Amino acid sequence: MPEITNWMDQIQRDYPDVVSIINYGQTYEKRNINLLKIGLNTGAKKKAIWMDCGIHAREWISPAFCQYFVRQILQAYKTDPKMEEMMKNLDFYITPVLNIDGYIYTWKDNSTRLWRKNRSPGPENCTCYGTDLNRNFDANWGTVGISFNCCSIIYCGSNPTSELEAQAVTDFVGSRKDDFLCFLTIHSYGQLLLVSYGHPNFTAPNYIELPSPLPSPRMNNLMFG
Repeated sequence: MPEITNWMDQIQRDYPDVVSIINYGQTYEKRNINLLKIGLNTGAKKKAIWMDCGIHAREWISPAFCQYFVRQILQAYKTDPKMEEMMKNLDFYITPVLNIDGYIYTWKDNSTRLWRKNRSPGPENCTCYGTDLNRNFDANWGTVGISFNCCSIIYCGSNPTSELEAQAVTDFVGSRKDDFLCFLTIHSYGQLLLVSYGHPNFTAPNYIELPSPLPSPRMNNLMFG
């Protein structure tokens, strides 16, 4: 994790005209959750795109993708007119590692490599640790594709946004909800595009506007995600 933190600092130094680091919360183990805000400062109110990586600790390629994406757009915007136009009209908010505690834990030794959840303790009388942050948001919370068994890898937590990491994202995005055009969470489990709301009986209001062909909404009812 120090390598990623140092990389973020270096990116800000290398591209001070378009990159800034924003702290928007802390993890259970008191580590800062930081994102990169990327975009040209035009002085005008801009729309935004959210991207977070590493919400599941063991999916190491996810934070690597966020770093790759940042590098690609920063290398392109001065030479590619389309990317420059995007930078003028959009701000990218990119969190390279959201589940920092869990991610660090996966590097401890071979026995922890496949840890998935965060590192908060379970509820009273539970000896297990961690909540699946991807299932802790207040969006059809506790309905499908989850477990209330605190030892399960898909444990959704005791309440919606019970976890500091999920609450931090909720607060940050919620305070700017009219600005965001797109919310992306990057995983590595499979080559699938899963769209809102991750529920077999509900689809997003703009479902028909999303890229085609799309999987059936019922494909969102997957055990892992």
